[in-house]
Amino acid sequence: MYFFFNFFTFTWSNTQKITLIDLQKESIYHHLTALKKGDQESFKWVYYEYHSIIYYYSLKIIQLQAMAEEATADVFIKLWEKRAIIDPDQPIKALLYKIAKDTAYNYLKKIASNERLKQQYLACYPVIDLKDGELLFMEKEELAAVEQIIETLPPKRLAIFKMRYYEGKDNQAIAQQLEISINTVKVHLAKARLYLKQQLSLRQEVYLLWFWVFIEFS
Repeated sequence: MYFFFNFFTFTWSNTQKITLIDLQKESIYHHLTALKKGDQESFKWVYYEYHSIIYYYSLKIIQLQAMAEEATADVFIKLWEKRAIIDPDQPIKALLYKIAKDTAYNYLKKIASNERLKQQYLACYPVIDLKDGELLFMEKEELAAVEQIIETLPPKRLAIFKMRYYEGKDNQAIAQQLEISINTVKVHLAKARLYLKQQLSLRQEVYLLWFWVFIEFS
């Protein structure tokens, strides 16, 4: 009797779980279908359902709370604007994360081009004590991936790049040390940045994108 009672309880419990999962899937499908048609109430439902995870995802990248909140708001605005591409049969999280990542990337550009914001970012970001240059904010694994790409630069360009971004030397100091013109230094750095941008864009990891943003606006 005990065996049959436990079997019945187990079966009922799992059936209940399956039913709840099915109801949840139906609810998501209903709201995504309605949102795609422009239903504002379903948009509100999606917003409240996913706001928290998108905010913390954005904060992890941007680090600055106020900007992460702005970015999160932008994500849902863009979702509303792009609602026609929503596929109710596919998880909405994937689309939200894609929009959030692109949005955060744009905010990183803003941070990297503003010295005050950049210092705030670096103050919040977990750093590793590796070098006295501009790469301190990088995670170990991501830094290793970046360095692998950097090492593929031509020898002279690699040397100039490291002097600029690892040792923190300005263009004039590099030109004097290598006995070349400042314009030559600028050309090498520009070509190095273009090459790294092309290579890093293929990888798409957030920290690699941030690295490119940092050197692009330095």
